[in-house]
Amino acid sequence: MPPTPLDELVERAQAGDVRAFEALVDAQLPRIRRYARAFAAAEHEADDLAQEALVRVYRSLRSFRWQSAFSTWLFAVVRSAFLDAAKGRAGTRRALEEPLRDHHGEREGGPRPDEALAAEQERRRVWAALREVPDEYRSAVVLFDIEGLSYDEVAAIEAVAVGTVKSRLHRGRAHLRRLLGEAEATPLTGASDAPGTNDLPAPSHPRKP
Repeated sequence: MPPTPLDELVERAQAGDVRAFEALVDAQLPRIRRYARAFAAAEHEADDLAQEALVRVYRSLRSFRWQSAFSTWLFAVVRSAFLDAAKGRAGTRRALEEPLRDHHGEREGGPRPDEALAAEQERRRVWAALREVPDEYRSAVVLFDIEGLSYDEVAAIEAVAVGTVKSRLHRGRAHLRRLLGEAEATPLTGASDAPGTNDLPAPSHPRKP
């Protein structure tokens, strides 16, 4: 069977072809940057963190042997880099300046100034609370609730059972609710089958089956 374009890109990247590596990760960059925001204090730090993670991915690429999908392997390496960085920055706590979703709070004709200010403050409050959630729970919440990955995908990335992912989501959402000081929260669209509820916006793309 002839190699696929993805096979060829991986082989070229493993041989040191930087352009091939960029092509491999290009489609995942927006998601990696969003993921980074949960582990960084500000937008510029999130970009730095994402770049650090991609350096680790590049250096680890020779270890990829197709035991899983390339995207799953990539996010597993990125997750490890983010958790290592979070441990190294323990004790530093600042609210994120970047909103979860740029269009949150918009309405026809644009938001009124008071509505825009309230929405921005709420986004910052949620991001600040999210960053206080323990790392392993936070990672599951971001991957499942923000990035819209399936239970199986999150389990593969975190190298745990699906049941463990559901437990981490339940605990992470509970932490987030306590931090936000709210007894109840509205569940995410497409996530009603998960234990617990949360306060984050709907996934940025449709939930995969």
